[in-house]
Amino acid sequence: MRYFIQLRRIAVFSAGLFSFALFSSVVLSAERVVSIDGSLTEIIYALNAQDALVAVDTTSRYPPAATELPDVGYMRQLSAEGILALSPTLVLASTDAGPDSVFEQLQQAGVKIVRVRNHYSVDGVLNKIQAVADALNKPDAGRALAGSIKQQADAALASIPADAAAPAALFILGAGNRGLMAAGSKTQADAMLALLNARNVMAYNGYKPVSAEAVLQAGPEVVLIANTEAAADTSQAQSAALNTQLAMTPAFRQQRIHTLDTSLVLGFGPRIGSALEQLVTLLYPPEMQTLSSAEQP
Repeated sequence: MRYFIQLRRIAVFSAGLFSFALFSSVVLSAERVVSIDGSLTEIIYALNAQDALVAVDTTSRYPPAATELPDVGYMRQLSAEGILALSPTLVLASTDAGPDSVFEQLQQAGVKIVRVRNHYSVDGVLNKIQAVADALNKPDAGRALAGSIKQQADAALASIPADAAAPAALFILGAGNRGLMAAGSKTQADAMLALLNARNVMAYNGYKPVSAEAVLQAGPEVVLIANTEAAADTSQAQSAALNTQLAMTPAFRQQRIHTLDTSLVLGFGPRIGSALEQLVTLLYPPEMQTLSSAEQP
């Protein structure tokens, strides 16, 4: 009898040890993720992995819940101390983030670092999604998400009329004392316009202020104004144009000045399909196609 009682005690003790070990392994394996790049943060939410997030950077403005998390600062001006204070186990960051010395310090402190390259294309977004999903041990969810996004993006691009002329577009990030800040080549805006077979009227590299004369000479047929929050409707953009350098452009005369959400149209994240759908509608509106058909002999 005593033998069976001892066996029972051993079994109960062993079960307790197993339960404790299992609980400890779960606790130790739980990731504490810091996301540094708005598109990566969006992907984490799209993968339903946001419970692991403990902080984001200032470019992470979507979804709104991300703005309620601790902020580690601007992605190009990071501080190792501020990130380490959050006890992260994993830092997900784009290769645009920096300085590199911060990531070296984090790695030396035992934090796992995963850097993801930004390629401003549909395939680039799909690759980014899979890289984040793999880092979070959600490869199947990553493949499923990438597949649905590819389907939506392909459908949006296929809706561009085959015989449509490339619209001359001006992409503006804002207006200040130096004038309109417009996107040239080798920018996210230029990459998005190229995806949509639109012609960027600004040929210089990067983002630069442009004068009223330069805008008028460029002759944009459509103007896209990126804001951190999309304006309520395009009439706000039209009103703003009266007080800027846009009032003499063909785009203003044709009422084709539109405000857009920056994180949506330039984020190159999981909402790229929605961004393409919106931009196709603005760049190739049905009424313009009807007009083009009527002009043909």
